[in-house]
Amino acid sequence: MSFDFLSRPIERGQYEPEGIYLSAPFEGRRRITQLWGENPGFYLQFRPGGVPLRGHNGLDFGLPDHTRLLAAEWGRVIEIGNDPGGYGRYLKLQHPWGESLYAHLQSFAVEAGQIVQRGLLIGFSNNSGVSSGPHLHFAIRIFPYNRSDGWGGFSDPLPFLDPADILLPTSGR
Repeated sequence: MSFDFLSRPIERGQYEPEGIYLSAPFEGRRRITQLWGENPGFYLQFRPGGVPLRGHNGLDFGLPDHTRLLAAEWGRVIEIGNDPGGYGRYLKLQHPWGESLYAHLQSFAVEAGQIVQRGLLIGFSNNSGVSSGPHLHFAIRIFPYNRSDGWGGFSDPLPFLDPADILLPTSGR
């Protein structure tokens, strides 16, 4: 398997979002507790790249503490960090088509620079950072992306996930 995309410049127009098929970032079937774009008033306080967010820039899945988190696609661990005023403990994977972000983690099962396969254990869920309960914040960036677009360059991951792996929020929210 070649990883040329990790060492050469991104070529505009080379990556097509239609070719992205992600596995669930957890085992079993889980409920989404917050959809893409929700609660815009709350998210204005977060300013990635100096630009206020226009709304929730990912999907939140309600998960108990210490739930196993899995790589949604193969790639390389490009960042492991802690953002106490936002994502809490998080990690990012780089893929041929872009990046995936896993946030509010308890702990990590991978190291920066590590190549991971789809479905590999990468960490455990928690309630770190700005969070009202244990969950996973899952987000993706598709090349090319613009970090100052009001979404931090992120795109809604829902269209790229298998509907059999997720439960939509309950009505009346």
